Amino acid sequence: MKSISDVTVCVIDTGLFLNFARTMARKAKRVLYFNPEVRSYPSLHQHCVGDGFPELEVVREFWSQFEEIDLFCFPDVGQGPLQQYLRAVGKLVWGAGAGEQLELKRQMFLDMLGKLGLEVPEYHVCAGLSELRHYLHDKEDQYVKISRYRGDMETHHYRNYRMDQTWLDTLAIQFGPLQDRISFLVFPAIDCEIEIGGDTYCVDGQWPKLMLNGVEGKDKSYFSCVTRWEDMPPMVTEVMEAFSPILSRTRYRQQWSSEIRVTDEGKAFFIDPTCRGGMPSSGSQQLLWENFPEIVLAGAHGELLDPDPIARYSIETMITAKDEDNQWCSAEIPEELEGKALFYRCCKVDGLYAFPPAEYGHRDLGWLVATGNTPEEVLQNQKDAADLLPDGLNADVEALASVIADIDKAEKEGVSFAQHEMPEAASVL
Repeated sequence: MKSISDVTVCVIDTGLFLNFARTMARKAKRVLYFNPEVRSYPSLHQHCVGDGFPELEVVREFWSQFEEIDLFCFPDVGQGPLQQYLRAVGKLVWGAGAGEQLELKRQMFLDMLGKLGLEVPEYHVCAGLSELRHYLHDKEDQYVKISRYRGDMETHHYRNYRMDQTWLDTLAIQFGPLQDRISFLVFPAIDCEIEIGGDTYCVDGQWPKLMLNGVEGKDKSYFSCVTRWEDMPPMVTEVMEAFSPILSRTRYRQQWSSEIRVTDEGKAFFIDPTCRGGMPSSGSQQLLWENFPEIVLAGAHGELLDPDPIARYSIETMITAKDEDNQWCSAEIPEELEGKALFYRCCKVDGLYAFPPAEYGHRDLGWLVATGNTPEEVLQNQKDAADLLPDGLNADVEALASVIADIDKAEKEGVSFAQHEMPEAASVL
């Protein structure tokens, strides 16, 4: 196997995992960044992603350099067939392959839970928006999901018909004449005591000895502890072991994140598999694992390489902008934040980070990531980093209060998290 310093890498990504490519460039010989812009009306907003970063070679096609490329990386889902083709012609590939279907097809995933002997959450399938309206009319506290099209709709918490009728009306406009051809999955809220998760990577069904025991504040914040396999909550490792045969058959060589809700009766429900880099958690692995590029290269060969951590804890908080969604946003990022402010869907122009208008109705730009050897140290590091963000950008460190409270609750329920005493939730305010 070649040394990573002799490897030419091609990262295929539409912008969400720009920092994956920049991380590989820390050690690789060359990193080509290919953004498959295939829309009928190509957009400069999409075309510009990755431009201006000297460590990357942005390419508009990779076939002319095909023979020079040693390793293809697919940090996101959606390109499974291309991965399978590249492997068939002898190229090294880091990606989920056919295993991506576990994330893209929710009902198939739920069926798989049952076949594997894991707990299956109660759910109802509505064939179209009209059926969804009828089903939800007298319901409360439900979670509504669709498969594959995360750009159209993320998981939505439905409160009751009176408060969410307008949301249903909005779906009618959004899906138009196809509104009754979309399948919706509706889940009653799980009365859970705690939520836990594991963030790691998998190579042909094999798992590393160290991973991240992570707790997320949904779409806002994340706190993780580097944890040995045997010290992880057993509900997490049981899920991973159950899926190992499937991930082995599909030659899954990719990051993996799980979200598990534990009821007061002790039942553990695996809610959603993330068969790509987690958002959050990707930044933590890229910073904490000093040998991350080597992990990827070895994994593409089918070899499991354990991580070499530089610290014990990480924190991530989402970076947002005050600018309107339909405007460009530019910011001069202090040198002290390089490698800590991990942005996606952006380019660099004359030393400024430039973010095109948002396409999906929200103005998140990336994640601010800190590491440390104690919870107190990593929290202070994150506070200090957030203070360095320029005017117009914000990292919601205060959101960590609820995460710390959740960790404390889990500890009281016997699910360990930290190797050290956690700070008080109030200390982040």
